[in-house]
Amino acid sequence: MKKTSLNYLLFLIPTLFLAAMAQAKQPAPFFSPYPDARLEDSRFIAGEETKVLDNNFPDLEKSQRFSYQEFIGDVSHYQYLIKNVSTLAVVENYKQALSKAGFVIKYQCSNKSCGAGRYGTADFGEAATFFKVFSSYHKPKYVYAIKESDPSYVLSLFVGQNKSKTTSHLSLIKVKPVVTGLITADVDAFSRKPSNKIQKPARNDVDDSTDHSLLTRYPGAYIQRYQQMDYDEVSLVTDVPNATTKEFSMLDIIGDVTHITYVNKNISTLKIYHNYVAALTNQGFETVFSCQRASCSKKRDVVQKLGDYISADHVYNFYHRTRYLLMKNSHDGQTTYVAVFVGDHKAVTRTQLVVVRTEPLQKGLIKSNSDQVTKQLEQKGKASIYGIFFDYDKAEVKSESAAALKVITEVLNKNKSLNIYVVGHTDDKGNANYNVKLSQRRAAAVVKALVKDFNIAPTRLTAHGAGPFSPAATNRNDLGRQLNRRVELVERLAK
Repeated sequence: MKKTSLNYLLFLIPTLFLAAMAQAKQPAPFFSPYPDARLEDSRFIAGEETKVLDNNFPDLEKSQRFSYQEFIGDVSHYQYLIKNVSTLAVVENYKQALSKAGFVIKYQCSNKSCGAGRYGTADFGEAATFFKVFSSYHKPKYVYAIKESDPSYVLSLFVGQNKSKTTSHLSLIKVKPVVTGLITADVDAFSRKPSNKIQKPARNDVDDSTDHSLLTRYPGAYIQRYQQMDYDEVSLVTDVPNATTKEFSMLDIIGDVTHITYVNKNISTLKIYHNYVAALTNQGFETVFSCQRASCSKKRDVVQKLGDYISADHVYNFYHRTRYLLMKNSHDGQTTYVAVFVGDHKAVTRTQLVVVRTEPLQKGLIKSNSDQVTKQLEQKGKASIYGIFFDYDKAEVKSESAAALKVITEVLNKNKSLNIYVVGHTDDKGNANYNVKLSQRRAAAVVKALVKDFNIAPTRLTAHGAGPFSPAATNRNDLGRQLNRRVELVERLAK
């Protein structure tokens, strides 16, 4: 066995310490590798949420055996292979180097105190490392240490052996809060630009792609997939399967749909997710549904399906450290939905983004003139009127309803013998009995406005509430629900 090179390690610590602090994108190792060690793999992820094993209870069940501390910051993971050197030699050198650099060891274990038997040690290795341990879990050694400075650092080190080969797994976290403000949203862009396309693609972007006018991209990202469709259908997840619900809950929406897949390297899903939340919240968006990591699901196929619902292609292997967000904002008669699915694979993060802009119904439907309404009454005995507005859960007619009320007035003034039922309709959201009562109150409010403001004789009008029981369209999507929220004029022949 080769002699350990403690002096060599300690000599390099100050230099590498400064190098790690100076470089933000790809920091040099905080500690030098063990002499003649070969770097097998490494990852650097900015703004990651990392669990560090801080205790081990070998006598408990596997699900209760390990406890963790969670830290947020820039994390570097390294995996080294060292030949013909014991796990003891490696870990003792690192421990002395830790002490020299000002770290304090919070927890450590060795051999049987890490775990007994093949499965006990193998399970410990998997719990303690970022990379796969495979067969290198024999004669295990583990150290968890903290350097409490500004900034503070957290280190975890697992060293295991397989025959004459020793593998060391080292993770170093530079603790710091997630930086937001890197993505911005601008709802005013919709009024300025009739098209989604507002920028020329970056050099690495897929052909004929661009950012959506609502949102900037996370810095350094490029577009891998892009799809934009006018007036299409899309289903967005509003809840995931759980012990009670075995299926995804979905919201079906019709509108202009844009799918974008962004790719970033060395940026955590947490950092990207928090920046989308901050940008959209700042523009008045509200959360419909969100989940992160295990709260989305612990099952790979469920997580992949969650991402596939909104991806321009497929999620494939980008389902690790998953975060999902669905938010919405209503403005000028239109609702905008934004769904974000973020997952990573080997320090490459993919963001699936969907923006759905619903169609403004009232702007088209309110243009019905009195002659068209009269014709519908003659042919069908009824006619739908859109553009009568109420605040949520209220029954006071809003001033913006004047144009629609004027159409009703013209119909009645042109047809002096016509008497009508004014029937209020709702969508199927909420309690049906309550919706019937609400639609009755709203119909009565329309009658009151026609009598008071447009001088229609009250004997010609009868208010009635149908609630959700006579839909004009499906309640399964946003467009259908808007069509169902209407006032209907029905010819009244009874005296």
